[in-house]
Amino acid sequence: MAKILSKKKKENVEGALVTSKVTNNTIEKKRQEVLEKGKKFKYPVQYSKHKLVINTIIIIIVVAIITSIAGWFQFYKAQSTSTFSYRVSLFLPLPVADVDGEKALYSDYLAQYRSNISVTERQEGSLNNEEDETRRSNYYKRQSMDNTVANTYAIKLARENNISVTDDEIEEVFNEHRKTSNAEVSESVFNKIIEDNYKLSPKEYRRMFIELPLLKQKVSAKIDTDAEKTKNNIAKKLSNNDGNFEEISQEYGQDVEVSSPGFVKSTNIDGGRTKVALSLEKNEVSKPFISKSGDGYYIVKLLDKKDDEVSYSYIKIPFKEFDHRLTELREANKISEYITVE
Repeated sequence: MAKILSKKKKENVEGALVTSKVTNNTIEKKRQEVLEKGKKFKYPVQYSKHKLVINTIIIIIVVAIITSIAGWFQFYKAQSTSTFSYRVSLFLPLPVADVDGEKALYSDYLAQYRSNISVTERQEGSLNNEEDETRRSNYYKRQSMDNTVANTYAIKLARENNISVTDDEIEEVFNEHRKTSNAEVSESVFNKIIEDNYKLSPKEYRRMFIELPLLKQKVSAKIDTDAEKTKNNIAKKLSNNDGNFEEISQEYGQDVEVSSPGFVKSTNIDGGRTKVALSLEKNEVSKPFISKSGDGYYIVKLLDKKDDEVSYSYIKIPFKEFDHRLTELREANKISEYITVE
């Protein structure tokens, strides 16, 4: 019996040796098996790396979705006007409206609103009750939206008509803004005034209160051929009637504006009328020019000068075509506002 068991054991060992014997046909397979077994011990992290990448991607997607929803609620439902929201809108070009296919930037809307409400609150202080505060806030939100829509339309027309504003033009107006009733403040002091009163950086101030108004001014002049024709006719009539503004007022009626503001400071910021008046002799009439406020052509007549004050009359030929086209866009439902503003 012992001999039989010994013989079977020997046969089993020999069979195992035959089974595991490496031949030319199986050598590559065996080599791969050995390497794979070795990798499990040498690089155990690689086997979980793929799963880690998938989990990371899932987390990123979930965070992005949550952030997007929170951002959408913050801007388009809650309509936050906080400093944080404004800074985010400067980084992300979020739209607040669509103007004939041109996207109006949320950052422009917030810059308009925040600067207007900041100046007003500093001047008027807090109102008596929450209802009045809400009414004031809504008023400036509506005004800011209207200005943003108009500026966006000006940007669209400027691109179509190859109109632009140069850095030199911006700096010229910026330097005029630095003039006060008594003197010209330094740029550093004026920058501090901007930040304290308007809650804007100097760069943001240049865009909102200089660059965009100048662009709208140039666009308005370009497209308003009727105003240009009226301006030329009035200038010709004034050269033949010794600068009689009263005759112009009677002839053109509501189509023009004739006014005499009385004595004003020589540093008065009024779209450039005071500056032009200071360059004239008494009773001299200027050539037509476009106001830096961008609302039309002006013709100025110097009435008197004294010390640091000047008195003049002016004729205003308003730009109407730009507003007319904007009204047509609204009536044609080509202006879409993405937030509800009363």
